Amino acid sequence: MGAAVGQPTSEMARGHRGGCFVGRRRELGRLRRLLQWPEGEQVARFVQVVGEPGIGKTRLLQEFAGAAGRAGVPVLWGRADEFERELPFGVFIDAVADHLPEAAVERITQLGEDAWGLLRTVFPLGRGPGPKQPAVELLDIERYRLHRAVRALWETVAAPEGLVLVLDDLHWADAGSIELLDHLIRHPPRARVVVATAFRPRQAPARLSAILSQAELIEVGPLAAAEIEQFLGPGAAAGRRRELYDVGCGNPLYLQALARDGRWTHDADRVCPAGDASDLLRASLSDDFAALGSAELGVAQAAAIAGEEFDADLVAAVADCDRNEVLAVIDRLVDRDLLRPAGVPGHFRYRHPLVRTMAYQTAGAGWRVAAHARAAAALRQRGAPATARAHHVERSAAYGDPAAIDVLLDAAVTTMHTTPATAAHWLEVTLRLLPDDATAQPMRLSLLGMRARALGVTGRLADSRELLHEALRLLPAESAEERARVAGFCAVIDRLLGHHAEARALLLHELDGLADPDSVAAALLKLELAAGRLTRGDFTTHHPWAYEALAIARHHSDRALLATAMGMCVLNGLLDGTVDSQTFASLDETSAVVDALPDGDLSRHLEATVWLGWSEMFLERPAEALRHLDRGLRLARTTGQNHLMTYLRMGQGTTYGLLGRLQEAADCFADALEVSRLTGSDELRAMALANLCWITTWQGDHARALRLGEQAVAAAGEDKDWYAAVAHGLLAQARLHADDPGTCIEILVRAGGGPGLPNLDPLSRAGWYELLAAADARLHHAERAGDWAHRAETLAATLGLHMRTGFARLARAHALRSADPAHAARHAVAAAESFAEAGDRVDAGRAHLLAGVLLDRCGHSGPAGRELASAHALFTACGARGFQARAVRAQRRVNARGPRHSSRSGRIGSLTRRELEIARLVGTGMTNRQIAAQLCVSSKTVEVHVSRILAKLAVPARAAVANALAGAENGGDGGSTGR
Repeated sequence: MGAAVGQPTSEMARGHRGGCFVGRRRELGRLRRLLQWPEGEQVARFVQVVGEPGIGKTRLLQEFAGAAGRAGVPVLWGRADEFERELPFGVFIDAVADHLPEAAVERITQLGEDAWGLLRTVFPLGRGPGPKQPAVELLDIERYRLHRAVRALWETVAAPEGLVLVLDDLHWADAGSIELLDHLIRHPPRARVVVATAFRPRQAPARLSAILSQAELIEVGPLAAAEIEQFLGPGAAAGRRRELYDVGCGNPLYLQALARDGRWTHDADRVCPAGDASDLLRASLSDDFAALGSAELGVAQAAAIAGEEFDADLVAAVADCDRNEVLAVIDRLVDRDLLRPAGVPGHFRYRHPLVRTMAYQTAGAGWRVAAHARAAAALRQRGAPATARAHHVERSAAYGDPAAIDVLLDAAVTTMHTTPATAAHWLEVTLRLLPDDATAQPMRLSLLGMRARALGVTGRLADSRELLHEALRLLPAESAEERARVAGFCAVIDRLLGHHAEARALLLHELDGLADPDSVAAALLKLELAAGRLTRGDFTTHHPWAYEALAIARHHSDRALLATAMGMCVLNGLLDGTVDSQTFASLDETSAVVDALPDGDLSRHLEATVWLGWSEMFLERPAEALRHLDRGLRLARTTGQNHLMTYLRMGQGTTYGLLGRLQEAADCFADALEVSRLTGSDELRAMALANLCWITTWQGDHARALRLGEQAVAAAGEDKDWYAAVAHGLLAQARLHADDPGTCIEILVRAGGGPGLPNLDPLSRAGWYELLAAADARLHHAERAGDWAHRAETLAATLGLHMRTGFARLARAHALRSADPAHAARHAVAAAESFAEAGDRVDAGRAHLLAGVLLDRCGHSGPAGRELASAHALFTACGARGFQARAVRAQRRVNARGPRHSSRSGRIGSLTRRELEIARLVGTGMTNRQIAAQLCVSSKTVEVHVSRILAKLAVPARAAVANALAGAENGGDGGSTGR
């Protein structure tokens, strides 16, 4: 069990291995220095203590724990167990269970219901902070939420004294513990926490070694020859000590065993450390057990099966003996120093894990099977959960045993969302026990699907794909709809692996094999084909998969399927560059269908919320997009549809980013990045990193944005899909804002497939063209910037969307900024208005910023100041710190120069009588249509006059006309013209 160490005496409660502390002064000094914190530093430290078995890693950490306890720092101690490697978060549970300091428990209740609820899925923490226990929805690919809650737990426990968390024997840690440790090292707790780990490097999983490579390394080697007298005591003669030292290679555990045995003599030909010392140790331990009577040996073997820490009742059940007899035998085993009292009264443990291993191995294989069965039965009678019984059931169950299958399946379901790697193991065992007959076939298919999912979310995508293909082989052709769903899931896995062609081929093969081409199965397969086209980034070829699926859905009157097909049709049309009145009508119809569906019905085709939410985002309906994406996220969590989570979070993040809610966007993309790490998908990783690059660029951290962009491009690899092109594009954007316009152009044009950017969807190309125009303008290539602006304007005209129009106007402003800054300023102001209509605050701020700079260049300090003030306000509200700093610098330049006087009266005099008449009407706030009606002319004629008026008055927009007229009539400079 774990222990909260406050005094040195608690070392004995941990099952102290060895006598007095000998040597290791340098190593202990390094550990103690970890407790010395500079003023104000609040970030966790990690250390790895490594060495061979018995070398003294645990003894060193016990001494360190005692020093921490004497300094008033609480210590929690957890140890992984060789025989319980599938117990989820075992080493962390061992550290926490019943050993949190009382003050820390009170502080933990202040974490909030969500964090408390997440922690209670793993740790025995009792009641939560509220009157009701929170029902926490946690999906397997969202287990980073649990990891974050554990990080918050350590931060809370550590305040204010600090905390030492010892994780011993980590080479035996379960997959969940290793995954949690990985998260903690990448996102260290913001508190004075020392995480001290110990493990045997030659037995450690490769992933554990890689994770801990970032921690400080302390290697524990053999004791020095001069330290042997102190270690063995004065009773051993000098010659004998030398002999034992040579044979035991300075390993404390070996030295103790050899000294206890008394038979081993020095052999001058012995070579150390070629394994002889460990062979001698095993022989010595074997002799220890051989010297036991049958009763003692039976109890010792039962204790080895009962667990790392055990009580007499459980040992009695495993040994099938009377409890009082077992207690008497335990006393004799304690006298022989095979067992030792543990920290909890009435509990015992072996003096060293190697001793327990030897005890286990001395038992016969058949006896162990029966003993594990008795252990499982005893734990069941105690009410132990399936997760605590499963490893005993695994070692004792008979083929086809339904009770054993139920326990293993229960354990798998329990661990699916917190430690899916463990769930995958239990499902593998369950499949092995399941009878191979027709009656078990439905259950086998279900288990294959569950295990494929568990493997998929732990990064074993290829293994997941193999299981799904096995399920397809088992499914009969008449189970068309189920086959379509399995094939669709397999296609998702293939796409996550970057195998787009294989995904498409599988779906087409299943489609060709359908007996009914108008079945629901056909609609499902066609929707997956349409989704594959989007993720593949195929914007040059067209196939009506989505529209055919829509026709089938209407025929079957399945409203959830209908909503999915409608949403996919809208999104396909958008990414083909089609936006018209029918687009908005279809969007409205899709929204109405989705809103009318009960949660249960919508959950059957939850993809509808993804396609609808993304379409609403693209069509500049952010509030509706967030509403539908939020609902999709809630239902995905409650129904376990993990494959949709990343698309939903990415949709939320993109919408937040466009709204200028940059921190919320960053949080969404950070979640997506955690998912990509857990699933091992390079495609998801590239997508998350690229979007983090975008938001980080907007936040002004250009060095980090460049790193994220480079990582995104590296994750995308040689793929030519949509995500790869977007990753390159957002890196190009980061390059521009890091003052590297030439590289920006090179990256974007190459990744986009040439000047027309065919590898990027038509809906986003206007934004990319604006980026290219800005880059070429920076390089003083006005003509090329004008070409990009023309492309953006042509595209925006076909789409009719405010944001795309804003990009086209801003691109034109870039192109004109050198040759005609006044005209460029008008385009920038118009761009700001377009972005504001779309709700795009950061881009609106960028347009205001450019307008202010250009107006200042033209000498219009008043309008320039107001444009810059608008930009500064937007950037401040959004947290766009880099742009905010640029706006401040521009404002200082304007203020330093002061107002500039210019004669507006001459400009007013250049207006014709009709233009002056229209100018005064514009100044009253009338629209072009209202002016045309009053003057009995066409709106087009008024539009032409207004354009000339703006040029002659040298004002950026019609809102400034009234002030220009008033300033001229009052003899002023017009510097107070407003928007």
